[in-house]
Amino acid sequence: MEEPIRAGSTPEYPCETGAYPRPMPRFTAWIAVALAALAIGAAAVGLVIAGGAYTPPPAGLPDVGALVGWGVPVLRVILDVLSIATVGWLMAATVLDPSSRNGVISNAGRRDLVRAAGFALAWAVAAMIEALLTLADVLGIPLSDALAPEVVGTYASDIPTVRALVVMAILAVVVSVGCILTSSTGASAGWLIVALVAVALPALGGHASGLGDHALALSAGVAHVVAAVLWIGGVVALAVHAVSRDIPFARAVQRFSPFALASIVLVALSGLGNAYARLDYVGQLVTTPYGQLVIVKTLIIISLAIIGWIIRRTVISRLGDRSGVLAFARVAGIELAIMALAVGLGVALAQSPIPRALTDLPSYGESLLGYRYPLEPTFTSVVASIHIDPLFFTLCVVAAALYLAGAIRLARRQDHWPVMRTVSWLLGVFVVMWCTNSGLVEYASVSVTFHMVQHMTLAMLAPILLVLGAPATLALRALSPAHGNERGPREWLVWLLHSKITGFLTNPFFVLFLYVTTLYGLYLTPAFGWLMGSHVGHIGMTVHFIASGYLFYWVLIGIDPRPKPLPYWARLLMLLVGMAVHAFLAVVLMMSSQPLAPEWYGIVRPSWVTDPLADSLTGGQVAWALAEIPGLIVLIAIAMQWARSDDRESKRRDRAADRDGDHELDAYNARLAAYAKRDARDVGDGS
Repeated sequence: MEEPIRAGSTPEYPCETGAYPRPMPRFTAWIAVALAALAIGAAAVGLVIAGGAYTPPPAGLPDVGALVGWGVPVLRVILDVLSIATVGWLMAATVLDPSSRNGVISNAGRRDLVRAAGFALAWAVAAMIEALLTLADVLGIPLSDALAPEVVGTYASDIPTVRALVVMAILAVVVSVGCILTSSTGASAGWLIVALVAVALPALGGHASGLGDHALALSAGVAHVVAAVLWIGGVVALAVHAVSRDIPFARAVQRFSPFALASIVLVALSGLGNAYARLDYVGQLVTTPYGQLVIVKTLIIISLAIIGWIIRRTVISRLGDRSGVLAFARVAGIELAIMALAVGLGVALAQSPIPRALTDLPSYGESLLGYRYPLEPTFTSVVASIHIDPLFFTLCVVAAALYLAGAIRLARRQDHWPVMRTVSWLLGVFVVMWCTNSGLVEYASVSVTFHMVQHMTLAMLAPILLVLGAPATLALRALSPAHGNERGPREWLVWLLHSKITGFLTNPFFVLFLYVTTLYGLYLTPAFGWLMGSHVGHIGMTVHFIASGYLFYWVLIGIDPRPKPLPYWARLLMLLVGMAVHAFLAVVLMMSSQPLAPEWYGIVRPSWVTDPLADSLTGGQVAWALAEIPGLIVLIAIAMQWARSDDRESKRRDRAADRDGDHELDAYNARLAAYAKRDARDVGDGS
C-alpha cells in the first residue's frame, strides 16, 4: 500500500522492477530524430506522387530556389515532430506521471516538464525559420530577398500562414518558460492547452481558407491536427517511460487509453471531413494522386487502430512485469514508425494541390461567405432549415451525451437527480444547436437583424438554461473519487471550481467588466465587421457569447459551487445593472444614423436587404426586446432562490430550537434583559 503524500512534497515512484533508473535525455532526442527522418522521407515521396514537390520553373519566371521549395515541407515535418514531443511530455507530466492529490508533480513529472521545455524552445526556433521560408515561398522570391527588412516589415503581417507561424513561435517560447517554472499538474495542464492552441494555428490557413465550405474544412483540419498530436505525443512519452521504467507504467497506460481511443475516433472522422472538403467526388480517391495518398494514409490509421487493439488485448494484461513493459515498448516502437509515415504523408497532402475545383460564386459578397445568398427569409427557412456547423454540432452532441450519462449513473444507483435540471440542460444545448446549426446562421451572416436574434439567444437565453442544469454538481455526484494519492477527474473538477482562476472569472466586477466592455467594444467599434469577415473570428464571437453569458448567469442564479457566492440583494443589483447596460446599447443602436458594420454587411448584402440602416435599426429593436425576457426569467429565479433560502434558514432554526429548547432565542432575550437592566441602572445613577 502506498504511503500518503504530504502537501508540498514531490514524491518519487519506483519503477515496476523496484529500481530508480536514471533519466534518458539522449534516448528521447534520438527517438525524435528517427521519427523526423522517417517522416521527412514519407513527405518527400508523397510530394513527388501528389505533384507538390519543388521543380525549377521555366527560364524567365520567378524561382524561389530549392532551399525554399524543399525547405518549407521539410521544416514543416520538423515542426510537427517538435510539437508532438512537446505536447507528449506535457501530457505525461499532467496526466500520466504520478503526482500528489494536491497536484504537486513528482520527480518524473519534473523531468518530463524539462524535456517539454527543451522541445518547445526548439519548436519556437523552427517555427520562426519556417515563417521566413513561407514568406519567400508565398511571394515567389529567393530566401535572400525575403530576409530583407523592408520585405519582412511590409508583407509578413499580411500573409495568414506567416502570421500563424510567428504566433506559434511566441506561444512555444511561453510554454518553454512556463514548463521550467511549473511545479503542479494544474499549471502543466494550462501549458498543455497553450501548446495545443499553437499546434492548431497553421491549420486555420492553407487549403481550408480557400475552400467554399469554410466551417467543415477548418473544423476538420484543426480537430485532425490536435487529435493526432495528442495521440502520437502520448505514445512517444509512454514508449520512453516503458524503456526507462521510471513511473508506475500500468497505471499510465490505463490513463492514456481513453485519450487514445478518443483521438483515434477524432482523427478518423476529421480525416473524412478533410477528404470531403478537398475532393469533388469519391472517384477522385482512385483517379488522382492526391486521393491515392488519402487512401494510403487512411490504411495507416486503420493499421494503427489495429495495433492499439492488439496492445489492449495482449500486452496491457502483462504490464505488471518487466517482459510485458518491454513488449509494449517494442510494439509502441512499430506504432511510432507508422505514425511517422502518417505525419509525413499529412505534410505532403497539405503542401500539394487539391483535386477539388474551386467554383466561382456570382458575387464578391458570396465568395466571402463561401455560399450563395439565402433566399428572402421565411419561418421555415430560418427556423426549420439545417445548416450544419461540424464544430458546434459535435460539441452539443457531446455535452448532451455526457450529461445524460451522468444522470443515468445516478439513477442506476438510486440517487435522486431533479428531472427539471436535466430538462433545462438539454433545452439549453438544443438552443445552442439551433443557433449554430439552423438556417439562422446563414441569415445572421447577411443581416444585422438576424445576427441580433442569434446573439441575444446565445448570450441571454441558452446560458440561463445551461446554468440551471447544474452540470458541475451532477459531475461531482456522478464521478467516483480517485483511489490513492493522485487526482482523478473528480478531484480535477473540485480543484477547478475552487481555484483562483474560477474565483477571478466569477468575480462580479470582472463579470460586469467583461459584459460591458466586450459588448460596447464589439458593436461600437470596427471589431464587429472584422470578426464577421473571418470564420475563426465568427467562432470566437459565438464562443464568447455563450461563455460570457454563462459566467454572468452562473454568478446570478448558478446552482453549481463557486468560490464566493453573492448575497441575493447583490445579485438583484447586478442583474439590474446588466439589464440597464444592455438596454442603453440597444438605444444607441436604434438612434444611430449609420448602418452597423458596413465593412461587412455593406458588402455581403442580398437583394432582400434593401436598406442597411433600417436593418441595423431593427437589430437594435431586437436587442432591446430579447434582453427583457431573459431578465424577467432571471429576476423570478433569484426571487425564488431567495425565498427558498429564507425557508431553509427558518427550518434550520426550528430544528435547532427543537434540539436545545430554543436556546438561541433564550440567549437573545437574556441579552436584551441585561441591556434593559443596565439602562435602568444608568438612569438611576443619573438621578
